[in-house]
Amino acid sequence: MGRQTAVALSETDERDLLTFLRKDADIQIVKRAASSPELLFVSEFPPRGPNQYYFHLWNTAFPWQPEFGQLGLELREQRPDSQFYLKNTAGAPIIEYYREPFENPGAIGSGRVYWDTDFAIYRGPHYDTRAFGLWYDKVVRWLRKNGQRVELARGWYQYWLPGAWQLRTSIAERSHHRQ
Repeated sequence: MGRQTAVALSETDERDLLTFLRKDADIQIVKRAASSPELLFVSEFPPRGPNQYYFHLWNTAFPWQPEFGQLGLELREQRPDSQFYLKNTAGAPIIEYYREPFENPGAIGSGRVYWDTDFAIYRGPHYDTRAFGLWYDKVVRWLRKNGQRVELARGWYQYWLPGAWQLRTSIAERSHHRQ
């Protein structure tokens, strides 16, 4: 279990979010996979593209020692750019961020920010969850304040930030013109 908020952010919205977060904290962005452990850590969100949809946001004020895993040999040969990953994210003081798949409007998943709060199965957290919860709430408040609430399905809402809303509108217009 955890706490999540469905969101849609454009690349511009992502930069605005980072600017907001970095006013008060040292934020490290961690990619899902990279060709070396060092390349997992990036200062900005990379442009959208293959394997660029899933990230961790780590407020380094919360202690955590990232541990790295490596894909098996067969997978390494198939995907040399994605050999390494973080293997100790469960119960870590991070916010998971999934990008909205604008290129695939029919995708099953949607963008979200998520904090894994099921600490019992991880033998307890090793950081101040109360303080982290306050920080997570601050992030969500900013997203809600700056986003437009859209009902995707009955009782299921997502917050679309301005740049994402423009993308959604232009995708809908292109789709309408094709018909």
